[in-house]
Amino acid sequence: MSSLLAFLLLSSFILAGAPANAEDPDYTDCPSDTNYTRGSAFEANLNALLSSLPAAALASSGFARDVTGAALDEQAFGLAQCRADVNSSTCRACLDGSVRDMASNCPGQKDAMLIYDKCLLRHSNANFFGGNYRSVVLALVNTKNATQPQFTSTLGTLMGNLREKAAYGTPRMFAAGSATLTPFVSIYGMVQCTRDLAPDDCNLCLATAVGYIPTCCNDKEGARIASRSCSIRFEVYPFYNESAAEAAMSLAPSPEGGPVNHFVPAGSTGSKRTVRTVLLVSIPVAVTLLVVVLIALYLCKRNRKLRKHSKIPSGILQNGQEIAVKRLSTTSQQGQVEMKNEVVLVAKLQHKNLVRILGCCIQEHERLLVYEFLSNNSLDKIIFNPARQHELSWGQRHKIIEGIGRGLLYLHEDSRLTIIHRDLKASNILLDKDMNPKISDFGLAKLFDVDLSVGNTSRIAGTYGYMSPEYALHGMFSTKSDVFSYGVLVLEIITGRRNTHVQESEDLLSFVWRCWRRGSIGELLDGCPTDGRQPQEVLRCVHVGLLCVQEDPQLRPGMASVVIMLNSRSITLPAPTAPAFVVVPRAAVDDAHGSSIDRDGPREAARWPSINYASSVSDLEPR
Repeated sequence: MSSLLAFLLLSSFILAGAPANAEDPDYTDCPSDTNYTRGSAFEANLNALLSSLPAAALASSGFARDVTGAALDEQAFGLAQCRADVNSSTCRACLDGSVRDMASNCPGQKDAMLIYDKCLLRHSNANFFGGNYRSVVLALVNTKNATQPQFTSTLGTLMGNLREKAAYGTPRMFAAGSATLTPFVSIYGMVQCTRDLAPDDCNLCLATAVGYIPTCCNDKEGARIASRSCSIRFEVYPFYNESAAEAAMSLAPSPEGGPVNHFVPAGSTGSKRTVRTVLLVSIPVAVTLLVVVLIALYLCKRNRKLRKHSKIPSGILQNGQEIAVKRLSTTSQQGQVEMKNEVVLVAKLQHKNLVRILGCCIQEHERLLVYEFLSNNSLDKIIFNPARQHELSWGQRHKIIEGIGRGLLYLHEDSRLTIIHRDLKASNILLDKDMNPKISDFGLAKLFDVDLSVGNTSRIAGTYGYMSPEYALHGMFSTKSDVFSYGVLVLEIITGRRNTHVQESEDLLSFVWRCWRRGSIGELLDGCPTDGRQPQEVLRCVHVGLLCVQEDPQLRPGMASVVIMLNSRSITLPAPTAPAFVVVPRAAVDDAHGSSIDRDGPREAARWPSINYASSVSDLEPR
């Protein structure tokens, strides 16, 4: 940290003042221990790669990645990208200059990267495409302080909106916009990821950069922060080409195999772009609303023909689309309230790891919810069924663990409000045809402003066994309550055992904790085919699961940390403390020699049966 702060002090300058030489890179990375042999096949491949990247990027909307060479130890990988708001001539000039600078600044290096204001260039002898390199490497700061009291909050809202739009709303992974501070002052912001990233990785990279603002440039009028995979910038003046930025954000994705040129020709007017933007936004919205209304009307009309006690089948619509219908209990006192909560919540949420709602119907005592149909049912039907456990390989289980984590991270930090699910469990995780997980059942979820993410309730609702101790005992819930449930779910996925399953008076958390302390991890994997390939990855997931189920909520990691821990082997994980609700079997306390358990061993706590007091039930599976 001290070396990074020193770097920031050295690299700080007044952006509003005299700019650095446009031909000089703002960041240069040339590791001295990656020299290649002069005259080698790698050098020939690298030269061919660097000579072709600028033209390739120009022909493909300002971005190109390529690999040259056939032999694995001779291949050269390269990536070039321009800022999405620059025109073609500026892009070409920047990339041509970067190729020249690469030869002079990083001669003979297998791995190197140059970052400029308007472009970047990177090459390596190893495949780095899609790697989420989020660590901040560049921070250029405007030393002038902002005077408006609402500057920080307005900036945070602006950058958060731009981050979400770049990651999930534009094909170029680029977004720019402004927010008004006073009638005479606005904040202008811009974010961009390298387009080799997946949307979730782009979101995490930008979140890291935005999260660095308080460290480097709190209350400053401007700054530019960059990592190897993304960059952000904000100023109190328009530093980007607004018309070109608008055009870049409104373009549709390029056809498969065909580049689309996004550069804006000189003299073009904004009226056509405005009309196209309106059409691109309004038509899909109108069609979606129409489909939802038609589905709701169809289901309501169909429901009138059903007898009072008949069950609602899953249904195939007339257009051939398969749907799943959830029918709420007719005797529930609060089912309608929870149903409306679920409709409002899920309709606003958009994430690949959250289930999509298609429509609803409320008529007299009947309440129906219509979801996308997920062919592989719910997770519990597979992992807890000895006859089906083999259907999920370790690779698929790890993907499910990661996917659920990303979905929770979206609910906790990346949606407009902090959302606490409160009923995360295996039966509420649905699987699509590719075994991708989707979190469902938001009937018990609670919404909070970002700064008010802890709640208290006298009505305990959820599923015992997944509840955190502070929620089950005191009605206190927060994002850390969901983290506890997630930890239980992770351990269930790995072991194939229910948390409520009792074997020799030992529940799942006690069982995992005992195996962890003894180092007998093999006992945990009876229900998990590891394929004999990733033992360290399995152990890391067990470690993360134990960190999530610690009794003290302050010791549990947040979901952002969990996602990073699952994906990075370079991070050293802290030692977990004993999990909550651990039950000590009598045999462990008093054996034939009268010995007792370790002082630091698990503690005794209350046990409850697995009861779900949620007022909504379903006639169909999954719930």
